[in-house]
Formats: sequence, C-alpha cells, structure tokens
Amino acid sequence: MDTPAADILANVDLFADDQREHLLDALAIARRECPVVHTRTDGGYYMVTRYEDVRTVCMRPAIFSSAQPGVRGVPVRLIPLDVDPPDHRQYRKFLEAYFSRSFLLRYAEQMREIARDAIAGFIDKGRVEMVRDYSVPFSAGSLARVVFATDNMELMRRGVAAVKRCAIESTPETFEAVALLAMEAIAEAGERPAEQENVLSALARASVDGRPLTREEQVAIVTTLLLGGLDTTRGVIVNIAYHLATRTDIEPILRSPDWWRGPMDEFLRFETTVAFMARTVTQDTELAGTPLKAGDRVVLQFYSANRDAERFDRPDELVFDRRINPHLAFGAGVHRCIGQNFARIQLVIAFEELLKQATNFRLEAGADIPRQAGEPFGSPSELYLTFDRRSG
Repeated sequence: MDTPAADILANVDLFADDQREHLLDALAIARRECPVVHTRTDGGYYMVTRYEDVRTVCMRPAIFSSAQPGVRGVPVRLIPLDVDPPDHRQYRKFLEAYFSRSFLLRYAEQMREIARDAIAGFIDKGRVEMVRDYSVPFSAGSLARVVFATDNMELMRRGVAAVKRCAIESTPETFEAVALLAMEAIAEAGERPAEQENVLSALARASVDGRPLTREEQVAIVTTLLLGGLDTTRGVIVNIAYHLATRTDIEPILRSPDWWRGPMDEFLRFETTVAFMARTVTQDTELAGTPLKAGDRVVLQFYSANRDAERFDRPDELVFDRRINPHLAFGAGVHRCIGQNFARIQLVIAFEELLKQATNFRLEAGADIPRQAGEPFGSPSELYLTFDRRSG
C-alpha cells in the first residue's frame, strides 16, 4: 500500500489541494480495506466510504445527528438541514410545496430567459468560460428568482447581484448581504395575497409548535436554500459541460428530450452534487465494525458511496443505460435534498437553451483546467470551451 493514495488515508484532508488528485484512489482503497477511516484533520473524525454504511447513517438520525452538518463547522444556522427529528419535520413541511416539480415549473420561462441572457453574452465569440460566463449567472439568477420571487424589480436586481456575489466569493460578508435582503423580501412577502404565495411569503406566515417563526429562523432557512443551491448546481453544470466537450456521444444524449429520465441520474451519480457532509454521534454505537462513541464526528462520503462497486456496476464510468440507479447525490432519509427538483429543472433548461444555439463543444487548446478540492469535489473552477454557432 505504499502509494500516494495509501499515504492520504493516514491523514485525510478533504480540503487539501495536494490530496485531490489521488483522493478517489484513496477512497477506493478505503472501501476495500478500511471503510470507516479515522483522520486527525479538522479536529478528528471518521470518514464513511461505503454505500450501505453511508445510507445507514442517513437513515438513523437519532444516532447520527445533523446538528452540525459542516465538516469544519458552520457559523450560522442552516434550518432545516441542522435540525433533527421530530422538530425537523415541522420546519420542512411548509417548504415542500414550494419545491415540488409542479410549483417550480411556473418559473421555467423566467429561468430560460436568464439562460438566454447569459448565452447572448458569449454566443458570437465562439468561446465561453463555463463557470463565470454561464453556470454562475444562470444558477445564481434562477435561485434568486425562485427564492426572492418578487415583482419588485429593484429588489430582484439587488437579490440576483447579491446571490451571484455569494456564488463567486462565498464569504461571511456576502451571505450577510443576502440575509439582509432576505429580511427585506420576507417583510414585503408577508403582504402578498394567499393566492400569490411563494417561498418567502410562506416563511412570513409559517409557524412551528404553534408559534410564528422568529426572524432568525426565517433568515436561517433562506440561508440554507441559498447555500444548498449555489455551488451544487453550478458544479454539476460545469462538470456536464466538461463531458460534453470531451466525448462525442454526450451531445446527442443532452439533445434527447427525455435525457432527464435516466442519463441525468447517471451524471448526478458520477459527479455527485454534495461530496460529503458531517454528522455527530449521539450515543455509543458501531458502524462497519468500527466502535464509535457519543460526541464522535463522522463524515459521510457521498462521492465515494456513489463509486462503490458493491452497489454500482462499472462505478468509475458514465453508464447511461443503468436500469436502477439509487445514487446518493441528494442524500437519503429525512434530510434528502429538498431542492432536488429545482436542480433537475435547472439542468434541463441550462443545456436545452445552450444547445439550441451552439454545438460541437471542445476544450480550448492550451487552456488550463484548474480543479478544486472541497465542495463540489473535482469540479473545474475554470473551464474554457470553444463551440460552433448553430445556424437557423
């Protein structure tokens, strides 16, 4: 086991750029030989690498608490992500209606307009930097439109700008700016008639345990929606674009009107939206033969679980004809991603609109493709592509 990958397992650091290149190989070794790996990094934690073990943790929230879901901690509340049952259900239930596929589709044309506006900025050039020129403006703009959902165009303009800045900078200051705008938008949404209700007006009227949500709880929920929807969708769009530019079979797949029914799930499995998330052990227990004590931290490696050969045939390949694809890209159990329908709709629209106007994507000759550790794992932070404009 004297390899760079094996060396990583001695002290895994999920945020280390110098480990990124060999981390997938290290995870493969872990799945075979030490499926629950301990590391001293970031205060010390156990990393869960196999599919069945990751799913087990997700399905046992009483033993594996979500109260602090960030590996390095999160300085703000992330309701309902950081709330355990039974309280979790009360916070989540009033959001679910606003993230159903049918409700979100009412924003489809607005999302298409956002995509077309972004495409207009580069379509005549025959080249695009996919992160800055397309993925960020489209995903941030769509997120702001659905979450803020106001007819106040000046507030919407500020909301889109603030969310874009969060997507690029991800600093406490940028999220504070979004929180302030959210408070302003929530106050405005509270005056909205019931028949025009949206996410923020629902927050303005929602209650838990028979009491109205506090302002802090409202802002925490908006912060969760923004954090959960920024880097994730942006990263998947860029990852799919990389495959589009490097494999000739991908464009026909993305042009198929029903690619979202099967191939999309394979992209999500292979390019997992959220690579990892933390849990805290609430009582002494055991996982895959490893004893765990109350207070121990465990990190669920969704990326590794989705590459587990015990669950997926040819796990390190994109296999578009899988009959069953129970991937964990959106997690599992009570904390399964509430925004999964939104992510799927965005992916369809992003590539439908892009491929209406462009074809034959290639990597730009000589351009570097810097990739990142952390979240989203391995996604290019910059991706220059060239393409041909479609005629007609």
